[in-house]
Amino acid sequence: MRSGGWVLLLAAAVTLVGTVWNLAPLLDPNRMRPRGDGRSAQSYDFDLTATLVPKEKIVSCGMVTDALPPLDDPKTITLAELSGLETVGRGSYLVPKDKVIGVVVNGAARAYPLRVLVWHEVVNDTVSGVPIVVTYSPLSEGVAVFDRRVAGKERRFGVSGLLYQSNLLMYDRERAHPAESLWSQLQARAVAGPAAAASLTLQSVPFALARWEDWQATWPGTTILAPVPGDGSKYGQDVYGSYFNSDELRFPVDPLPPEGPIGKKTRVFVSGAPGSWTVQPLTVQEDESRFEVVGPSGTTPAAGFYAFWFAWYATHADDPGAAGTAGVR
Repeated sequence: MRSGGWVLLLAAAVTLVGTVWNLAPLLDPNRMRPRGDGRSAQSYDFDLTATLVPKEKIVSCGMVTDALPPLDDPKTITLAELSGLETVGRGSYLVPKDKVIGVVVNGAARAYPLRVLVWHEVVNDTVSGVPIVVTYSPLSEGVAVFDRRVAGKERRFGVSGLLYQSNLLMYDRERAHPAESLWSQLQARAVAGPAAAASLTLQSVPFALARWEDWQATWPGTTILAPVPGDGSKYGQDVYGSYFNSDELRFPVDPLPPEGPIGKKTRVFVSGAPGSWTVQPLTVQEDESRFEVVGPSGTTPAAGFYAFWFAWYATHADDPGAAGTAGVR
């Protein structure tokens, strides 16, 4: 001990205490455990006893609940703060041709880059005092924005880890699992749980799917969803590139749209209401990538849904709507 052995013993003791401290949360029997085994829909602990869609068509996406973490009250930046902001391996955080979901609430504009949303899928935000949820489902190319106030209650949504027709099923995050419900992005309604039993629906908020260069030119006062610290390396990756450029479907979809002028992975913008949906197919110019194909509203927000044709058709097989004129902006 005279030769300094006590120092080694003290260091070992500190290391042991630190290890126990870090492992303690894992040993707590009451801690929150990952929900879902990546295979069975029943393993996700949502109430599927009564569903408004065929129960057997609700499937696991292969990840646990909130494996893609939703963003709550995210930080935003201004155009001035954007200058010089970079993404690891890509350079600028935003480049002119990037697609953004743009909303304008009470005159306040905000942009949500799709390159960020692909890693989160759900953003619970508040713009000019209005609580909204911005959603993106890459497997179905589904884009929709909703008011988070439902039946007199402000809700926060997460990524359930479940899909219906290869489209995002959100869940409203409640303290008790039995109170949680599953919500279909493209149907804008609860499809399982207490909210489905109450026939609750989501109110659409107008949005634009625009090129960043167009959005900032039209709305120079816009704020922008800030990058999540530590996630910069992700935003330069296009993990769905091969999927978008093929006819491949990774999860069951039934029914598929019949053969016709609209291909199953044609991007469409759908507006209107049940019984009177208008489906506008969007064409792709040969010299354009998928990040340059946007909705028909340009930079003027419009209420509706953006998705692959197969996903819209499968989730609205009884009422897919009438196809309008193809176009691209």
